[in-house]
Amino acid sequence: MYQERAYRRGMGFSRFSSVTVAVGESDLWIGYAPFSVAPDALVKESTRVLRRLRNEILNYPDSLFLSSLVPLRKREDGVSPFLEGMIRAARLSGTGPMASVAGAIAQEVGSVLKRKFSLDEIVVENGGDLYIDTLKPLSVTLFAGSNKLSGKVSIIVDMEHCPLGVCTSSAKVGHSHSFGRADAVMVACKDAALADAYATAFCNMVREEADVERVSRLMNEKEEILSALVLLDTKLALCGQLEVRNKA
Repeated sequence: MYQERAYRRGMGFSRFSSVTVAVGESDLWIGYAPFSVAPDALVKESTRVLRRLRNEILNYPDSLFLSSLVPLRKREDGVSPFLEGMIRAARLSGTGPMASVAGAIAQEVGSVLKRKFSLDEIVVENGGDLYIDTLKPLSVTLFAGSNKLSGKVSIIVDMEHCPLGVCTSSAKVGHSHSFGRADAVMVACKDAALADAYATAFCNMVREEADVERVSRLMNEKEEILSALVLLDTKLALCGQLEVRNKA
């Protein structure tokens, strides 16, 4: 059943042309430039790639791929680079491979479209997780449901760090299962699959306000993490290289 993505209402409509693509549970918003690319062609190619990726996941020979909450051993029988990326993200973060699925799909679709259509800029959003490859700075705002700081804190992505993934996990927003209580944990990495998996892993670790700063310090020790934000109730911590802006 379709669910409106309310957070999409302010997503780059003046800067990008955009299309939406949905296959099964996957629902993507794709912002792109230049404006001269035919939207129908973009939708057709996005749908083709998305169906291929979903088939790769569903046809993975280990049935635990879809349900495991811990990393799986990589099989040696011709695993695709897409699935290898999910397995690697699980291994580094200590999660199951599906913890990275939204970021991994956004990254693969975005990179294929940028290459095929010679796009200058592209942003792919999948369930609140982002793959970003832009030439000009882009503000990514933290969405944290009913928390008073939701929509008031942003990280700034610049060309120097692109392409990259910015992914968010929450114990209070969305349908994903979480073992923590965080309103939101946002993570930026060069690899969107890894950003997604780390967001899940560290969100699981936030159970009280005292954990916010501790988890932020742990993320700061991960060289793969460019920046991160951790929010629970009134406690916010941040770390990393990207500029952070606060909206009054």
